[in-house]
Amino acid sequence: MSHPRIVRGLLLASLFAVSAAAEERRREDDETEDTRLEQRNAVFPVDENEPNLARQIGLDFKNVFTTKENLYVLGAGAGASLFGHQFDADIPSSRFNGELYEGGALDRTFDSGNVVGGALFQAGAAVATFAVGKATHDPELANVGRDLIRAQIVTQGLTQAIKYSVGRTRPDESGNNSFPSGHSASAFATATVLQRHYGWKIGGPAYAVAGFVAASRLSENKHYLSDVIFGATIGIIGGRTVTLGIGGSRFALSPMFVPGGAGVQLSLVH
Repeated sequence: MSHPRIVRGLLLASLFAVSAAAEERRREDDETEDTRLEQRNAVFPVDENEPNLARQIGLDFKNVFTTKENLYVLGAGAGASLFGHQFDADIPSSRFNGELYEGGALDRTFDSGNVVGGALFQAGAAVATFAVGKATHDPELANVGRDLIRAQIVTQGLTQAIKYSVGRTRPDESGNNSFPSGHSASAFATATVLQRHYGWKIGGPAYAVAGFVAASRLSENKHYLSDVIFGATIGIIGGRTVTLGIGGSRFALSPMFVPGGAGVQLSLVH
């Protein structure tokens, strides 16, 4: 099902990301990763002192589309979503739509994705992580929890704004807030924060769970393919925004679509 507003928006997002990233690259200095970490800690201190969460979130929204890495992810995700848009009508009419076979093995397999990817579950897990870190006097865990909270706020803020601006009807016609997928965005935001803090040993399984959540939204017939791809893009951007200066990897993970399936790709960030 074609949605002209989505197509125009994705094209504009891709063009904006490419041009803005090029401009950012021209202005970029030779800043090292250590310098970036020092700058981050100057604003968001990693110690027992309590940073101002409201100020952090304000800076997060300010920074979300001003970093070169985020712009690369936005461009790749918008392009992948735009390409996947032409296949949006295929999945709802395929056997992957578990709702066509209510109670079947596929339907039962993906039911849990509705809970795990929900904003309430994701936000609750973030708050619990922060609370445990504070209660056990573990500043590292508390800061992970704080970043998870910030990532959910930024991600859902962006997601809901786009949802109600676009007004796309869900494939099951249960509402007009299909694009982008909030479940996918929340799950990928969490996975990105965990990967940035702990590396791929934790990040890999976290991204696998996020992929499961995204697939469940297709199986449950709640979203089109382009919805979940762009939702994942927003989640990755949100997670990267709140972890500026964390993690030594210069690779950006972004959604991709290939004939016959969807996945993620690793891109080298120069």
